[in-house]
Amino acid sequence: MSTPQAEQGVLRVGAAVVGISPPAGTPMAGFAARTEPSTGVHDPLTVRALAVDDTCWITVDVCGLHEDTCTRIARGLPFMPERVAITATHTHAGPCVMPGRLGGHDPGLLEEIVVACHEAAETALASQQPATLHYGESRGVDIARNRRHPERAVDPPVQVATFSDEAGQVLAWILLYPCHPVVLGPENRLISGDYPAFTRSVLEERSPGSVALFLPGTAGDINSGHRADASYSLSGSTGRTMEQARKIGEHVAASALGTPLLPVFGSRETSAARRTVGVAMNARDAVSPSALGRQWEAEAVSADPGRRSLLNTWMQWAMDRGPDDKMSWRAPVSVFNWQGLTLVGLPGEPFLAATEAIASELEGPVFVTGYTNGCPGYFPSADEYDFGGYEVEDAHRYYGMPAPFAPGSAEALVRAALELAGEPQ
Repeated sequence: MSTPQAEQGVLRVGAAVVGISPPAGTPMAGFAARTEPSTGVHDPLTVRALAVDDTCWITVDVCGLHEDTCTRIARGLPFMPERVAITATHTHAGPCVMPGRLGGHDPGLLEEIVVACHEAAETALASQQPATLHYGESRGVDIARNRRHPERAVDPPVQVATFSDEAGQVLAWILLYPCHPVVLGPENRLISGDYPAFTRSVLEERSPGSVALFLPGTAGDINSGHRADASYSLSGSTGRTMEQARKIGEHVAASALGTPLLPVFGSRETSAARRTVGVAMNARDAVSPSALGRQWEAEAVSADPGRRSLLNTWMQWAMDRGPDDKMSWRAPVSVFNWQGLTLVGLPGEPFLAATEAIASELEGPVFVTGYTNGCPGYFPSADEYDFGGYEVEDAHRYYGMPAPFAPGSAEALVRAALELAGEPQ
């Protein structure tokens, strides 16, 4: 970042939001133990686009998006595809929209989302006007917890950036907080953006007409205080209510609004770059998928409804396995720079350590988020594999992937991001 004496640059910025209300009966993603579809919509699914100069960042209120969907969206926009990033907010109260993963997809709804992304991006581009960028962050929010190691204290910051017009009115916000949007448990059957929806509403009320984007960070091992396997049955979601989501969302927003914001000074022009990294998958099961399938089938006979739904998902995973399973994946990594603010988009669900590894090596404010341009599963830090747990041992089944990603995969994503950030644009 340049010195404070440098003149603050002006960006051309536009933002737009498009709402979608999936009909009652739409299958919901986020929990293999959820036994029934949605009964309605609490807050509309939204697609939000922020166009900064010749780049565009889009967020979608779903648990995940397939990389093929993201590619299709980007190629249909009035931007170079590598200058587009598409992030799922990772709400576990969203609809099923990922082919082959997280419960499959509703083709009609997925098409509606693709169209909404195009509409939001085009509207954002058409509404661009001169804007200045401010940034701030605050700690001590006391919401995020390490769900794998509750004894380890974590305090990731709430990060906020604003884009304001010549009169000082906020046109758009970006807020990042790395904490799983999974306050609402598997018993919830209302479509919702979870706590980020409440956070955005508070920000937008502060500046009427503005558009707020929420980025979920690298929250693979972070949530508001329960183990991932607490959601293996319906009884594990006690206390995870819409009211609790509202309280958390408003608390995060209050932290952002109480954060002093400073102008971002930078000599770099707006830039964007993308690289694809090959990552391997390694099976960790001691027995074959078919043997596991037989074990789960026997257990399902006497299991409660939520557990039975989970086991059915796992049995389907076992039946889908075969000798032709591809044990590698091409991971897209994006790095944007907006006048000295760096934004890193990683795919899937990286652990919080990925943010720490990237931000510690870069100058100036840095946003690092997962769930971007594809979501195939978890990317744990290499030192977490021996600990095991849901993210390492089981999550790939719900994601429909042959096996977990191999140790070192998260670190490969981090290296790619740092290399991209260091390259001249």
